[in-house]
Amino acid sequence: MKRFKIIPAMICISLLVSSCSVFLDPDPGSKPQNIFDSIWNDFNNTYALFGIKGIDWKAMHNTYVTRITPDMGDRELFTVCSNMLGELNDPHVQLMSPFACYNSGGRFDSVNMEPFSLDLVKSKYLDNAEMAGRGMFTYGTIKSKPSVGYIYISGFANGEVLTGSQDWVKDIDSIVMKLSGTDSLILDIRGNRGGLSSNVDFIAGRFSVKNRNYAQVRTKNGPAPNDFSSPVNQETGPAGTVYKKPIFLITNAQTISGGEWFTLALLSQDHVVHCGSTTCGAFSLSLQRYLVNGWTYTVSLQKVIDMQGICHEGIGISPQTDNYRENTAENLALGIDEQLEFAISINL
Repeated sequence: MKRFKIIPAMICISLLVSSCSVFLDPDPGSKPQNIFDSIWNDFNNTYALFGIKGIDWKAMHNTYVTRITPDMGDRELFTVCSNMLGELNDPHVQLMSPFACYNSGGRFDSVNMEPFSLDLVKSKYLDNAEMAGRGMFTYGTIKSKPSVGYIYISGFANGEVLTGSQDWVKDIDSIVMKLSGTDSLILDIRGNRGGLSSNVDFIAGRFSVKNRNYAQVRTKNGPAPNDFSSPVNQETGPAGTVYKKPIFLITNAQTISGGEWFTLALLSQDHVVHCGSTTCGAFSLSLQRYLVNGWTYTVSLQKVIDMQGICHEGIGISPQTDNYRENTAENLALGIDEQLEFAISINL
């Protein structure tokens, strides 16, 4: 029986596997064909997004099974399985071994990273930048417009996701209180790769004026293509110390998972304007699986839509055209954060 656990963010873990079969024949279950079949079958029964992504998974099997040979090495097998999972183009799908970690979305290597520098933000744009929440929050006021507040949220989990204390989130109340005298607020979640949904809801409540549903979730609960749970609405609403003045939310291509749930939550509020660039497009929680050869992989098991019925999986959430801005490496090298400067310029 396969063990599993739900993981809420992009966590790539290298596993050290010891061998107990130096003088024994390999476990039949670890033969290349069996490993390939185990991955394919589990995705066939569990993966929630074939329809959303327009993927014919049986056709993928027919394409890649021909590349499996009985005497192929682990690295060759890893490449074939990775290429098959790559067809999903899903950043929440990963394949991990002692020698490699593969992300199906392919959006997190240095080539694909959208330029951003928190150090530049602190040194050039913020007056008296401070940190809180064990470094998860950076905040202050804008030098050129002291009436504009700024908060950067680096993620929605700190330390061990399943067992570590998440008390750091409580610092958001004191931050909002300190910035309560500002006329507007820039909320920056560029590079935020998610975390715990409870932290997303906790922090979003400090920027929500009204109780609003912002997403609807159905979870895969059976092997048939249409085996899904009943829809469950996700809601945000005012909690704790609430910032009720205009908010300008900045995202980029590395705003992912919980960062995107947070984006949907805030966009349900009338006082929030979205700017920056399009988010990554990876919303589903992931199921982590273990193979007999020591590899692990993750499977997306949810369909998430906004309250207009739009699924942003694989697409991301994009600001309106007038508010869309991308940073470039050239400008960043010159000390220019175009996305932040635009957000500052549209503050009254």
